Amino acid sequence: MYESGIIVIASIIEILVIIWVLSQVNRSVREEIEDLEEKIDQKLALAIQSTGLVQSGEPINPIQQAIASMLTSAANNSSNSSPIEILRDQNGNFSKKTE
Repeated sequence: MYESGIIVIASIIEILVIIWVLSQVNRSVREEIEDLEEKIDQKLALAIQSTGLVQSGEPINPIQQAIASMLTSAANNSSNSSPIEILRDQNGNFSKKTE
């Protein structure tokens, strides 16, 4: 009788100790990952600075710059015009505008 009670109590204590140890391991792993991330960030920043290729960011690709200017001009032109009206008939199908 007492033996089974002692075994149950010892098992519960062992489970609690295992949970506590796992939480400590989890905490230490998270701390190590954060430290590792900081070290990697510092090393990457040093590597980028040491190359001297990038001072204030990556240079703009000419194709991207042309696309950006086209989008900007299209946005400026469309803001001056009236909005597009989409017409639908009674069935919900798109219909042509009759002028």
